[in-house]
Amino acid sequence: MNDREKWNQGVAAVREAYAALSPKLKTCLNKHAMAIRSCKKTLHLIGEGAGAGMICARCGGECCNRGKNHLTVVDLLVYLNEGKTIFTPAFEQSICPYLGEKGCRMGPEYRPYNCVTFICERVEDLLAPLEKERFYAIERELRGLYEGLKKLFDSRFRHAVLSVCERAPAQSREAVAC
Repeated sequence: MNDREKWNQGVAAVREAYAALSPKLKTCLNKHAMAIRSCKKTLHLIGEGAGAGMICARCGGECCNRGKNHLTVVDLLVYLNEGKTIFTPAFEQSICPYLGEKGCRMGPEYRPYNCVTFICERVEDLLAPLEKERFYAIERELRGLYEGLKKLFDSRFRHAVLSVCERAPAQSREAVAC
């Protein structure tokens, strides 16, 4: 099975799992999704404040070379929760399939955890000490939010969208507190 087929099958499986969620779990997902988006947007703004946009544009996305498995089920659930249209990855290109002509196909608040929490030395060195501390505190908060959703939706949702088709269906657990 090629990456496009895996993507299509994975997205379909996540859509099906999302549609089957109880109203209680959808409410919980919404709460987590809002917090996740907020953390990601703040991390992006911190990087932008240090000039990451210019640095990344000049670099050409060295850190994006191996990104095809970064988009997880949690990331896709946030998209679905928002009713956003799912983009089409470009698996035929040699770098990250989520990169388009103008950069990432996803807005900063929807990018995978690995993408929004990674800052190269060129950017990190430009952060003021308090901003660096703030960046890593928000990264820890974001990691906790992901872990909360992973626990709520069981282990299958820990994985990349491209590997969903290779795993057993997830069983959400209503008893887990939101």
